[in-house]
Amino acid sequence: MKSLLLSVAVVLGRLNGPLSVAGRNLAATLLAVMLALALAQIVSRGLFHYSLDWAEELARVALVWSVLLTAPFAYRHGAHVAIVSFAEALPPRLLVFTSLLLNLLILWILGVLFVESFAFWARGLEIMASTLGVKMAWIYAVVPAVFAMLILVGLELLTRLLLHLAGAPSGIVMEGAMPAVIVD
Repeated sequence: MKSLLLSVAVVLGRLNGPLSVAGRNLAATLLAVMLALALAQIVSRGLFHYSLDWAEELARVALVWSVLLTAPFAYRHGAHVAIVSFAEALPPRLLVFTSLLLNLLILWILGVLFVESFAFWARGLEIMASTLGVKMAWIYAVVPAVFAMLILVGLELLTRLLLHLAGAPSGIVMEGAMPAVIVD
């Protein structure tokens, strides 16, 4: 059983590691685009008395995408807000069980959101972005993709937590009540 869990953890780690880093890097690029758009908007208004209507909408899309694309990296590496005083008071084994339950709950919520995200995306087929001239479905497409990535990360963390409980090398460290992957 441990070897199966280890194999699953390795496969998910090989998939999640590059995907989460790529999402983080794309988010950084989008933040740079957002900054460039803001500067272009300021220069355009100040020098030419002309407003780039599309720039504000595109910057807003870049902001939302950057937040969503960093979520799998943050989840995988324990880079989220955590209340550690409660977690530090728990015995180590109970902490791992608590983390296991929390990750199961997170996976359930992510599963529901993943299914609902397709209806959200489909509604975007009927709506045009006001200044960009594209269907909102293209903008909304990031939502199901990110939820799929988050589910894969959740499955990896769940597998690694089970390995940890079995006393096998898991490649995680506990960050509060949540595991963080330390191997790639």
